[in-house]
Amino acid sequence: MNILAKVVLLVDDSQTVRRMIEWALKPLGFKILHAVDGIHALEVLGAETVDLAFVDLNMPRMDGIELIRLVRGDKKLKHLPIILLTTENRDVDRNAALEAGANLYLTKPATPALLRLKAESILGLAPSATTEAPKVQ
Repeated sequence: MNILAKVVLLVDDSQTVRRMIEWALKPLGFKILHAVDGIHALEVLGAETVDLAFVDLNMPRMDGIELIRLVRGDKKLKHLPIILLTTENRDVDRNAALEAGANLYLTKPATPALLRLKAESILGLAPSATTEAPKVQ
């Protein structure tokens, strides 16, 4: 897979948060798109081919859970990998996100290294570790 061909959608009502995630992912060569809430995200998803979405939980107009449910109910979008990234660290929110269809639930703040690792991993781009033990001579 060519990482340069991968498009990541950042859905968060905070421009600062979107910029921080972009700053973490941009060095990997991803094309980054932005949406300010779930409704805006659906507009972007209707116009662009997206390979991964980072979605906030609490947003105006449409929250992350509702966005995930709508994406999972859409024949064309249902397989889109979604990482829910939120400040909420309650089991009820985690369970709701995973039941709605989020692939992964992360809490803010997340380090740039963790964001890169999770993005590469969920897209199948992470370098594979060797399973062979080193040979002893």
